Amino acid sequence: MNSTPRKAALALSVLVCLALGGAAAHAQGFPASLKGKIITSNQAVEVPATQGPKFLKQLQKQDRKVFPKDEEGKWVVHFCAFFHKALPGEAMGIVVLDEKKEPVASAEVGGQKGQTTLASHIVVDSTEFPGKEHTLQIYYPKGGKPVVLAEKKIVLK
Repeated sequence: MNSTPRKAALALSVLVCLALGGAAAHAQGFPASLKGKIITSNQAVEVPATQGPKFLKQLQKQDRKVFPKDEEGKWVVHFCAFFHKALPGEAMGIVVLDEKKEPVASAEVGGQKGQTTLASHIVVDSTEFPGKEHTLQIYYPKGGKPVVLAEKKIVLK
């Protein structure tokens, strides 16, 4: 994603913890109904180690759409993303877009070719639109443009 001076001014500190090895990696063969979706929570998402009949229910119990500020006045969004297709390279990005489609938080992270999930978190310091819908996206760059692997609407209250 290109950064204009305005976008750079809006760019905020981002904390990202990439989990290529942990529980999210166990979900590599996840149910098709999760393709392109993101499970979000205000704490680390626990991905069940096995895909029994309760797999989806256990994820859905943790799923949140609305995020209040933490004690430091920031929004912390933990997530587990299930890509609609495998990562074709070794780089991807995480971005939170406001209602004007401007980034309020973003990060570039490394990955592994063929990867189909990402468990991490992102911190949003501020937004011009608290209480409004924002979009969390996981993408990879292709020809200077982002190709979205998974996305979800969230509300930063």
